[in-house]
Amino acid sequence: MFNINFSAKIKEAEEHVKQGEKYLKTSFTKWKPDLDSAIDEFDKACTCYRVAQKYEQCRDLSIRLAELQIQKGSTFFAAKSYEQAAQMAQQLQDLTTAAKYYDKAGELYVEGGHPDSGILIYERCAPQFQQIDRQISIDFYLKAARLAEQEDKTYQAADLYEKAAMQIFRTGNFSKTTELLEIVTKTLTTLERYDHINRIILYRILLKLFNDDSVAGRNIFDQACQIYPTFEQWEERDHIELLLDAFDQDDKDLISQRCQKPYFMAIEPEFVRLIKRWIRPITNKDDEQQRTINSVSSSTSGVKPMQLDDDEVDLR
Repeated sequence: MFNINFSAKIKEAEEHVKQGEKYLKTSFTKWKPDLDSAIDEFDKACTCYRVAQKYEQCRDLSIRLAELQIQKGSTFFAAKSYEQAAQMAQQLQDLTTAAKYYDKAGELYVEGGHPDSGILIYERCAPQFQQIDRQISIDFYLKAARLAEQEDKTYQAADLYEKAAMQIFRTGNFSKTTELLEIVTKTLTTLERYDHINRIILYRILLKLFNDDSVAGRNIFDQACQIYPTFEQWEERDHIELLLDAFDQDDKDLISQRCQKPYFMAIEPEFVRLIKRWIRPITNKDDEQQRTINSVSSSTSGVKPMQLDDDEVDLR
């Protein structure tokens, strides 16, 4: 293992900071600060602090570095510095601040003419906040999706909208989830990516059923059969139709039976969790009969055997 002398690294960082401060000073003979040299020194100091695991110092200096880079007009590198500050905030378990810095980095990437980097950082960071603050995750996915749309990355936008929809679905906002999935459907239709539409159609139908609107669910199903050949020919189509039939009949036992098909149990886990609410306990008639027999047996077990007199014994 490498033996890193953290004390030496910290001292080195402090020297770089001091030198950077000197470059920023002005005098009678030096009217303007030397931004390039100061940025270079602060950047080196950040590296030393990071290696020495002085995350707080690295975070604070990264923000200062970003401000100088913005002042110089280097928005791309300012975004990189904010990204570094966000990583340091994560190391310090300050996830709210980390999200704020990641967001700022994304904005700066776009401002600096690098939207692809903006899409990448939002998409990469969104999953990191799902368990901490789902709204941050949703916002990041939506920002990435809108940027992808602006850059004509239509299929990527559809994928990002779907990811945002799945996060919103977990908050219980079915109407917003439906709205985003409709956008995904339209986008995939425009791209003629029918191979990916079937699952989205199923989710939209289930959302209507979760909202007790089987009529709307049936309408989505019928339209999909008419518009998308891949859906009409899909092997799971019949299971969906049978489930809708059960809802049309308002037959809870039939709904329970049909929603337990293996396909329905293998989709998005949150959908499966809600589908399981339709499952009803199975009553085993054989068990009931056996319990009845056992009950009768136990009720007669206390009856004494009939005593025969001598004549009756002789007759036998």
